[in-house]
Amino acid sequence: MRDPTRSFRLDGRTAIVTGASSGLGARFGQTLAAAGARVVLAARRVERIEELAERIGMEGGEASAVRCDVTVDDEVRDLVATTLERHGSVDVLANNAGIAPQEDAATETTESFRRVVAVNLTGAYCCAREVATVMAEGGGGSIVNTASISGLVAGDGADTPSYTATKGAIVNLTRELAVRWAGRGIRVNAIAPGYFPSEMTADELGSDEGLQFIAERTPLGRPGRIEELDGAMLFLASDTSSYVTGHTLVVDGGWTAR
Repeated sequence: MRDPTRSFRLDGRTAIVTGASSGLGARFGQTLAAAGARVVLAARRVERIEELAERIGMEGGEASAVRCDVTVDDEVRDLVATTLERHGSVDVLANNAGIAPQEDAATETTESFRRVVAVNLTGAYCCAREVATVMAEGGGGSIVNTASISGLVAGDGADTPSYTATKGAIVNLTRELAVRWAGRGIRVNAIAPGYFPSEMTADELGSDEGLQFIAERTPLGRPGRIEELDGAMLFLASDTSSYVTGHTLVVDGGWTAR
């Protein structure tokens, strides 16, 4: 019998990771590189992704950095073009760029709402669309969107309406694109994390009150550890999930099971 773990490998493939300057995006970049992918890290904070690319290289992986604001179509196109120029293909997109405004959820401004939609939803669609064109020409690929438990249930007051609305939209955009692009060899799935360490969750995870709230609400009694997302990303990005598309994989310690 062949080794079933080999299908998790991404040797010879190229992966783009958006929102790679911190938190989940940075971890996704490291995880994909560790599995053998050539990783292109994209974010607005160039110094951070350059440092991450250097760290991945020191760990034996291959990574480079490209500045990209996902709300600017030309920058998204340049990201894809640069990736093609450097590596000749785009096989995986970890579509992760996103923001969560620090506003009162009950009185979020229209300006804030529009900004979050532009980054979390419109930006995610533009990245997927540009990458899909290249993937189709190359025989297919895997797109992994970052959703959230807040896209499946209400945010319990911790999230703004714009954040929960956009993450819910990502869940259904994932289904829609999966159906539309299946015939082109492109699989589209999503990961819906619960509470994991990131800039967005710093307030909740940085206070006793926040940790108590998460522990009481989560059946496993704690927030997630960042490495507990590795398996979900590798599963959806690799051939291990070759018959999975349109799916949102929830990694939340049981939060949404209640």
